Amino acid sequence: MNRRIPCCLLLAAAFAHARALAQAHDKPTIQTSGEEVLVDVVVRDGKGKSITNLPESAFTLTDEGDAKQITSFRLVKGTDSVSSSGATSKVDALRQIRLISLIFDRMDQGERAATRQAALLFLKNQFPPNVYMAVFTLGNELQGIQGFTNNRDVLAAAVNKATSRPSSQFSSDSQQLKTSLEEILGPNQTGVQDLVTRQAQMPLLTAQQGLDAIMARSMIEMVSLDERSEMSYEGRSTIWALLAAVRGQSELPGRKAIVYFSEGFAIPQGAEEEFKAVISGANRNNLSFYPIDAHGLIEATLNAKSTEGLATAVSGAAQSGNMAVPGPFVSKTNIALAEDNAINANRSNLQDTLQILADETGGFLTANTNDFQTPLERIAEEIETYYELTYSPHIEKYDGKFRQISVKLNRSDLKVYSRAGYFALPPDMLRSSGLNIYEVPLLRALSNVVPNKALPFESGGMHFHGDGNLETCGFLIDMPLSNITLRENGDKSRILGGLAYVALIKDARGMVVKKLQGDMPLELTRDQVISLKLSRFTDVEYFDVPPGYYTIEAAVLDKQSGQTNARRNAMFVPRQGVGLAMSSVALIRKWRPKEPDAAPDDPFVIGDKSVTPTLLPKINKSASSSLPFYVVVYPNAKNAEKPEMYIEFNRDGFLKRVAASALEAPDAQGRVQYVANAPIGQFDPGNYAVRFVVKQGTEKAEENFSVLLEP
Repeated sequence: MNRRIPCCLLLAAAFAHARALAQAHDKPTIQTSGEEVLVDVVVRDGKGKSITNLPESAFTLTDEGDAKQITSFRLVKGTDSVSSSGATSKVDALRQIRLISLIFDRMDQGERAATRQAALLFLKNQFPPNVYMAVFTLGNELQGIQGFTNNRDVLAAAVNKATSRPSSQFSSDSQQLKTSLEEILGPNQTGVQDLVTRQAQMPLLTAQQGLDAIMARSMIEMVSLDERSEMSYEGRSTIWALLAAVRGQSELPGRKAIVYFSEGFAIPQGAEEEFKAVISGANRNNLSFYPIDAHGLIEATLNAKSTEGLATAVSGAAQSGNMAVPGPFVSKTNIALAEDNAINANRSNLQDTLQILADETGGFLTANTNDFQTPLERIAEEIETYYELTYSPHIEKYDGKFRQISVKLNRSDLKVYSRAGYFALPPDMLRSSGLNIYEVPLLRALSNVVPNKALPFESGGMHFHGDGNLETCGFLIDMPLSNITLRENGDKSRILGGLAYVALIKDARGMVVKKLQGDMPLELTRDQVISLKLSRFTDVEYFDVPPGYYTIEAAVLDKQSGQTNARRNAMFVPRQGVGLAMSSVALIRKWRPKEPDAAPDDPFVIGDKSVTPTLLPKINKSASSSLPFYVVVYPNAKNAEKPEMYIEFNRDGFLKRVAASALEAPDAQGRVQYVANAPIGQFDPGNYAVRFVVKQGTEKAEENFSVLLEP
């Protein structure tokens, strides 16, 4: 079987659908046997010119430091594919998609008119049919004006609209675009409201429907990411918007470009890492920035603001000697900010930032000119060309770790742009669930599990009887929300935050057998913040696995701060038999009303109530004199004896047993949902190993866990 693992950090189900559709309709240009990794590579010289005449022998490729043999090699140039032997053929347009994003930043009326003329000129280039463009504006956030399309008339209308008024006035247009994207995804049959998740769950469609879904997915990712990340400070909000634009296009192979019409922006102090993330993400995703300075031919010096800023800094520093006895005309603010002013002054040449953005991503800056035709033609040429390499990684264990890829050349005068690697997850798993953007830092955290006390959480697994030979297991996560980072949005009308998690279920060999994920965006009013900080996030995800020993690796993400935390837990799933059995034991945190959409066989539902378990094995004796617990017992239907349960507490070899109690008759599903409180009032504080034992005649089943009794 030919399995291909596309080498990208953010592989989603939409891309997997598109690839499957392409393979079903057209024979792939590259064919190899076994599993493969596909790598897109762009090579440029020191001036940013694309190099297209390199042989396969010029490339060296390593996976996790091990040299790999290149099994397929070709140059993709426009709609043509050139093999290592020099033979030319046509590429599959569905697989080899190019994306171009036209982003119009904050500009005055005259600059909007100039950039409108330049963009319309750009659209007159003869692009092949597999080039798709979208139009955005950037105010305090990224606003979508037109989704990805290759209809030049539609794009021209969107450009005219985007340059007709200030970018801050396009929020309603962006919302209308989201509505149209939702229509592309079709009727909501999943019960999920989030568009990104819904798209990942779409069934296989026709070729054109699948292609439309890919374009919709990218637009949703770009706009939705920035909405959750907007900040009030202009420079920082611009960086976050550009980061959203970069990350939202990461699903597809091939070349991507952002033509960025802007006056430029400063990198605020403290936002250096965010700016590096934009450049890093662009390079990983084969995306180049092509900034166009909207000022055009500027006669005034761009360094005027830098000079003014340095003057302020010098003035503040000169006044610092008077800090002990400040006079009435001495600005304490300037004194205190003298250092910051000096740092920021060196960043006030807004064109410098655009230059860095272009240089570090393989694009180029168009500035100090009103002649846009030549550079726009060059941009059109450069997005058409890249190399495709494939190799066999020979992965022995899909353990979910991040595997680094390195592509080097035998020439030091050339620069290579390629993705950084991929996550070693089973291809079938990626096709079924995809990989959401928020999962990337979580999977990285699981590659190197380091506890982070600033973001505490608990996780674990429980098992219950399932259908057939499989046990139904529940992955539980419990996290206090007191440490979640919250930030005001741009107009300070809302408080934003969010968390996400990923859990990898690994068997005894360390192979990933299940991937679970969850995302909880937060949008609050100011008076809701206190109650949120006092609450907890709890969630249960169910999955079925055969009997055996498993490891649960879980990670959480604070979406505003970017902090992660990860932990590991062991879980044993017993083999089902015809005799007496019992589930895992859950300590009860609280009871809550049954959810309207709860499944009839949900093991945590008892009548009209649901059990909320706790994973924190601590009981404060001053607050409770009993141990509340919940367990499901499955009596042997062929055994006439009535089952009973007893509990043993073992502390340093000293054993205490709670008297046995008889269980009620099983329900229609053959189970006994048992809720009780074990008395602990007479127990000394300390760590206890707790053993739950159920007996039915001569049959016996047991479960164990540990608990800490605090004074």
